[in-house]
Amino acid sequence: MRGYIASFIAMAAIVPSTLSARSDQIPTLDVRPVCRGIASQSADPGVGQGAQAETFQQCVESEQAVRDELKKAWATFSAADKRHCVELAKTGGESSNTELITCLEMARDVRVLRTAAAASSATDSSKSVSSPPTTTVQPPPAGTAAQPRPLKESAKTEVGLAMTEVERAKAEAETAKASEALTQRKLADAEAALRRANEEVGKANAEADRAKAAEQGAKEAEATAKRKLANAETARVAAEQACTPARPGLVGRLRGWLKRPGSKAP
Repeated sequence: MRGYIASFIAMAAIVPSTLSARSDQIPTLDVRPVCRGIASQSADPGVGQGAQAETFQQCVESEQAVRDELKKAWATFSAADKRHCVELAKTGGESSNTELITCLEMARDVRVLRTAAAASSATDSSKSVSSPPTTTVQPPPAGTAAQPRPLKESAKTEVGLAMTEVERAKAEAETAKASEALTQRKLADAEAALRRANEEVGKANAEADRAKAAEQGAKEAEATAKRKLANAETARVAAEQACTPARPGLVGRLRGWLKRPGSKAP
């Protein structure tokens, strides 16, 4: 019984560490839905499915390249930021490695800025405690209200800068996404225009070939007509020669003899 309990305790100690190790691994996100959406929005509807398939493949390759970058920087992110950003990336049904690495980088930058602000505030507090002011605070003049004591301007400024950096990072991420979609759309439009131009060139070449064939046929018909005309002329000359008497002198003498006085016509 004691051995069974010891084995159970050992397994209970091993399982959390195994789960923790697995949770720290880079997730394998299904980027196909988001890439299909980008391909359907960027492709020209009149082109067909070819351009959409090419845009989809480019999106998948881009997401794979982002995941390779994420592998290199994965150890620099905190476990809490990893859990939060992975859950956020998987929310909504369309996962993206680009969205995941953007979330992690923003969270890391905010954490660094907050740490710097806290360290600066702690330094200011230690200075104020270690070296108290020697000047005597004068009471406010009669008839005037006491002014509130100003807060730590440096801490407020650093917090404001941190929030500004976060907003700027979000804006840059949205701009990058929009720029990527616009670039893919322009690429698809250019490919469609090139395909249409190639089709027009093919049609023009086909028309030129048909015109050349018609011209050649006309030349051959003209040559055939000329050949038939020459043959007809040759046949006519031969026929005329066949109808002409072979001995015109004898016929002439016979006619002259019949025309003499005293001769009788037959």
